[in-house]
Amino acid sequence: MRRLLLIGSVVTALTVVVSLSTIGMLAQATPPPTQTPGQGRGGQGQSDPWPNSKKLLAVADVQSGFHHDSISHALATVEQIGRKASAYVTMIRTDSQLITKGQIIGKGRYEGRGVNARTLDYYDAIFMLPSGFGTMTEQQKKELLAFVHDEGKGLIVGHATGVAFTDWPEYAEMVGGYMDSEFNANAKIIVEDPAFPGAMAFGGTTFMFNDQHPVFKEPYSRDKVHVIMRLDPESLDEKNRSRRADGDFPVVWAKQYGKGRVFNVGWGHPDTTWDDPRFQQMMLEGIKWAMGVTKADVTPKPFPGKAANAKAAGLPDGPGKALVENLCGSCHSVEEAVAPRRSERDWKDVIQLMVDRGATGSEEEFKSILTYLAKHYGPK
Repeated sequence: MRRLLLIGSVVTALTVVVSLSTIGMLAQATPPPTQTPGQGRGGQGQSDPWPNSKKLLAVADVQSGFHHDSISHALATVEQIGRKASAYVTMIRTDSQLITKGQIIGKGRYEGRGVNARTLDYYDAIFMLPSGFGTMTEQQKKELLAFVHDEGKGLIVGHATGVAFTDWPEYAEMVGGYMDSEFNANAKIIVEDPAFPGAMAFGGTTFMFNDQHPVFKEPYSRDKVHVIMRLDPESLDEKNRSRRADGDFPVVWAKQYGKGRVFNVGWGHPDTTWDDPRFQQMMLEGIKWAMGVTKADVTPKPFPGKAANAKAAGLPDGPGKALVENLCGSCHSVEEAVAPRRSERDWKDVIQLMVDRGATGSEEEFKSILTYLAKHYGPK
């Protein structure tokens, strides 16, 4: 009897050993779950919490540059305006870790595993508030350039961008220029392109705005960027006006960079700018454009400086001239209105904006105005 019990125990033990060994072999033979490239889901197979939303990565990497007091508020505001408008969701970071095509692997408890980090492929655009040289590796820099230029994604850059990555010329080419200096002033702003999404958020083609205004230098060029707003040099004191002999003080522009889109805003130094509903609306629409949600013509145009204004002072004769003088001169100078040359479609959009803001006239009169502007102030 004892012998039978002993044999039974041995058989049971062997069965357990074989079973455990088999489980171990199966576990080793079963590959870990695959990760979706760029989403860094840690192999957990988790679904996207925002499957139908545009995605924005907001990065303020200033570890080697100036720490502006408004940075946290700027990041929070960009996140909130997107969420309230159901336009996009935002991932906020104060480092550049997620600007990569690779996977981010954890340490300690997460040794060798993904950590639910969503990297470049997950986003439609990046909002950057950089300063200094940043902390990106050379590979990350290449991947950021490709994100916009080759993949057709968006880049939005804010205040102090012009003093970031001054050791990286390709970045300056992408964003449109480096900053030469800056100054605080309550200056008159001229909206060069009222047809660009959000450009009319301030209520007119001219308005006053108080912020720390940038002054740009090379590689900034009107041949490379589409200026949306600029300072009116006549509203500046002599000292600040002399910062650019040509009087060209762009503060907001857009540009095509390869297949992608770049929206550059020079303002945002104080918190009050980010609290301004008009500025928030401009930013929201600019971000949507950078994401490819809305469209706009961002063909570079020459600076409508003194020479252009002098030429515009005497409008060419023809049907519609008097109507243009009456309509365009009702709230700003005619010279200012016709200085930027536009396509017929763009002029139609401008006229519609003026109608929306209270301009009156018959359908025939507006057709005559459009015909006149398209003929005399269309693209060269």
